[in-house]
Amino acid sequence: MEAMIELALRRQAEEALAHALANPAKSEIARVAYQMVINGQTEAEVRASKVHTPKVDLAEERRVALEANFRKRGFEISVPKPSVSNTTLKRWRREGRELFYRPATALMSYAAWMSAHGQAKHWTVVNESDRAKVGWEDGKAGYWFTTQIVPACPQLNTSWNDLTASTKLLCLEEYVIVYWTHHDLTGICIDVSTWCWLRTRFGRCALNAIVTDGEVGVSRDDPDSLSVPYAYEGGRAVEVVKNAA
Repeated sequence: MEAMIELALRRQAEEALAHALANPAKSEIARVAYQMVINGQTEAEVRASKVHTPKVDLAEERRVALEANFRKRGFEISVPKPSVSNTTLKRWRREGRELFYRPATALMSYAAWMSAHGQAKHWTVVNESDRAKVGWEDGKAGYWFTTQIVPACPQLNTSWNDLTASTKLLCLEEYVIVYWTHHDLTGICIDVSTWCWLRTRFGRCALNAIVTDGEVGVSRDDPDSLSVPYAYEGGRAVEVVKNAA
């Protein structure tokens, strides 16, 4: 009997709600009353249930995480906030991309960053004759950029010449920041099974990177190989992002 009465009251409330919603001035009152009838809530409880948790600022969250990671590695760097909305950042992440920050070279050099990760003896750090052939891209100011972080390098089986004609690839300095930052924050290694072409030149050659035994390995391909596609070589696209004003 009680169940039948409750069902009848529910139907009456639904009918009353439908009529009330036709009048905008009464719609909010109707909604509150309906929820009170159906759920047995007081008006205060109904209104409290509509209070939303604070919206997370994903760009600020990323800024804080990267600044903390730089400082953990010994670099007292203040990272500015990127001008990226939650909607855009979520879309990038669905596409397999993430935000990274490269500080100005005067604040954090390539050699210092590699040394901070146990790679002080890598040839790109210690071999002066080879270093002189590398087309370094010093950064006068820090900047945010986004790139692909899928473990296997995308755009495989595409030659360096074809990639660079259509895509801006990571440079060496950006690549090591991406690899080590992503590894520091997630524990995930990229390019364990694939090589990643870089836009950085080595004389007439070009550089590419692969991870071996948990460290970034960098090698150079001769000019003749730059027009040849390889099944295990691809490239990661980079796009610079504005800092907040």
